[in-house]
Amino acid sequence: MPRVKRKLPGFDLGQVLSEVAVDRAQAIGPQIYDVLRRLIVQSQVPSGAPLHENDIATACRISRTPVRAALRQLVLEGLVTTWPQVGSVVASIDRAQIAEGVVIRRALEGEIVRLLAQQAQPDWQRIEALLAVQSDAVARGDDYAFFVADEQFHACLAEMAGAPAAWRLVQSVKAHIDRVRLLATRHQPGRHREAYLEHLAIVEAVRRGRAEEATREMSRHVEGVLKSFDVLAVATAGASADAVLKPAVA
Repeated sequence: MPRVKRKLPGFDLGQVLSEVAVDRAQAIGPQIYDVLRRLIVQSQVPSGAPLHENDIATACRISRTPVRAALRQLVLEGLVTTWPQVGSVVASIDRAQIAEGVVIRRALEGEIVRLLAQQAQPDWQRIEALLAVQSDAVARGDDYAFFVADEQFHACLAEMAGAPAAWRLVQSVKAHIDRVRLLATRHQPGRHREAYLEHLAIVEAVRRGRAEEATREMSRHVEGVLKSFDVLAVATAGASADAVLKPAVA
């Protein structure tokens, strides 16, 4: 049976990719992966959107080979699902994968702040600068600027603790978490301010050398995405067949 070319009404992948500039001096597959991952996380390519290799290759003016490699990596991360006779489709946001990511973040980032709290006081200049950027983003209501500074904040903590690889591992399991963090802000208008205050509490506990308190504050912080998912689930109840959210299996 020939493959059915699936479409998502009102969505044009070629238009979304029209501004993509591929650097042909660098490996192309990782660039396509980075672009597609970012667009999915930001919901510019929504759940249920088809990702046809030919369409992506044509839009980016490249061959299908690097596109195929990028899609395989996105499948491994759970961001893309491949269906027989249909092809690759952006997956719904999966609460089970979010919960799994929270477990990993809680363990790794809890240990990061524990290590920091037990060290001689590090140079906090970079962290203070990132907190200032976050405060400004909250004041301006700039969701994406806060998201970027938030990512840099957690990466910086890992570097300061001497464990940058821990953050890279966290990155590999939190794609669904990031989708919720960006989607839910329209339904949780105060969430970024809450996250900023949680960052302040984490830093304060570390600075005082209170390892257990720092670990608890980090756990509370990373667990907030589960509440955000539940808020988003209520807000999107009754969505179309290509539902945005996939609940955990009871």
